[in-house]
Amino acid sequence: MTAVTAAPAGGLLPARPLAAQAHALRAAAALIERAGIAGLSLTVDDDRITIQVPVHLAGPGARVAAVALLAAATGGTAARNDRPGSRTFGWVSAEGNLAGHAVRVFTAIEPAP
Repeated sequence: MTAVTAAPAGGLLPARPLAAQAHALRAAAALIERAGIAGLSLTVDDDRITIQVPVHLAGPGARVAAVALLAAATGGTAARNDRPGSRTFGWVSAEGNLAGHAVRVFTAIEPAP
C-alpha cells in the first residue's frame, strides 16, 4: 500500500518523493499526449512540473498558442512578460495545477524584426 498526502486543489499525491515524481511524470505525459504537441521540454522536480515550448519547435504564434492550450488544460492563463535585458523580446508563461502538482508552462518570443 502506498501512503498518500493531500495535495493542493483536493488531489492526492504519494507521500514518498520518488512516487510523487513518478505520479507527476505520468500526469504530465498524459497532458502532453492529450494536447498532441510533440517536442516539448519537460522537467519534474520537488516543486513543480515545468513544460517549455522550445523556440526551435515552431514560430512565435504557434508557440504562444501551445502555451495557451496547456495553460487552459491546467487551469492557468497565458500571459506575456516583456522583460528587457535578454536576447528575446519577452516570454509567454502560465502557472497552473495538474493532478495536485504545480505546473509552469512557458516559451520565449523572438525579437521583433
